[in-house]
Amino acid sequence: MALLAYNSRQIAHRGISLPNVWLLNLLTNRKSTSVDAIDSYINELIDNKTLKWKVLNNNNVTSVPKLASITAKPELANTTSSFKLTQIFDDLTSNPIVINIGQLEQQHVDNLVETALREGNQKDVYLLFEQMDQYQKLPSRNVLDMLLESFAKNVDRLRLVRLMELCRKSDAEFVSSSSSLLHYKALLQWKSGSSLNALNNFKDALRDCTCDSSKDVINRMLKEIVDETIGKKSEAVLLAVIEMGEFCMLQLKDDGILCYSWEKSFRSQWYSDQEAAKKIFDKHNDLRQGIARRLNKICFTYLQEYCVEQVYQLMELFLKYNMLLQCRLILIRLFEYQYWRRDLRACSEIIQNSINLDIPLPEIYNRKLLNLLLSGNGPRQNVHSPVIKGVVQKAKNYEYKF
Repeated sequence: MALLAYNSRQIAHRGISLPNVWLLNLLTNRKSTSVDAIDSYINELIDNKTLKWKVLNNNNVTSVPKLASITAKPELANTTSSFKLTQIFDDLTSNPIVINIGQLEQQHVDNLVETALREGNQKDVYLLFEQMDQYQKLPSRNVLDMLLESFAKNVDRLRLVRLMELCRKSDAEFVSSSSSLLHYKALLQWKSGSSLNALNNFKDALRDCTCDSSKDVINRMLKEIVDETIGKKSEAVLLAVIEMGEFCMLQLKDDGILCYSWEKSFRSQWYSDQEAAKKIFDKHNDLRQGIARRLNKICFTYLQEYCVEQVYQLMELFLKYNMLLQCRLILIRLFEYQYWRRDLRACSEIIQNSINLDIPLPEIYNRKLLNLLLSGNGPRQNVHSPVIKGVVQKAKNYEYKF
């Protein structure tokens, strides 16, 4: 201290200010201590939370079956290591599940399987399935459908066959009412490229199925197949899918798949798909009636995406078979769309078309046209709000002087 004081006086005598050395040392030491404390705290979190399944009591956590390999516990990072968020995330999510489901209730098993499936964590799915096979234990039917569909979509034939066999042993009634789970085998065939065999198996599954929930699952699968076919696969596969829809409509009295196929084909960018849609529309009266029942929704979807031309094409199809009620509904939806856009010319053309086709519209649309004419506002530009509203707006009343 005496030496420091002497040096201070010497520097002050020369006119140079002395830096506050002890204050700088204190701040540096404090900063280093804080960083070390934060790193130690983070390393402790990494060590204590390497397993993500903390939802169960310690009594339910036992030794892992031999089929489930346990990953080694990661070593503690050095206390002076830098902060890495990605390393923490990997440590919390990359460890496979270390839970024995033999003593768990079905609700807990459902939560574990469903979570692993939704997160796409295949390691956990496989580990849980091995334990399910070992303890002969199945989740609820909804989760079981998800697991079966996951194996089928991933073309995991071995696990799918093992799980189907487990279902036959544990829930024979469900398997029998669901046509021996044939639709999952058909889905696996579709994903592996055997399209025609898959569709034939779907027919057999629908014909023999007596469980309503399984029928819903099959219909959802078939709609996904339609989405994967239209505009993507060959014309031969498209015709096979349409033939599948015809089978459902004629044999099973369910027009849902054929109507869905028609809608997708009618809106496709491929000419062959559009021609196929027109052919089946001309071929089946039941299909025309089914489209007529869904017409309101179809028009709303088209106009919401500004596809006015397709709405006019749809009206031409109905005009061909003199279905004037459907044409009237289409004209009303077109007028409401153009009136919302404040397009006077388009609204005038729609009214004129209704007169030419002898399809009179309600009087309120004449009043709306007059309201639009007197307001003098031009069409809306760059509008992104919903196109059609469910409630028809009231027009102003005017008294005619002639």
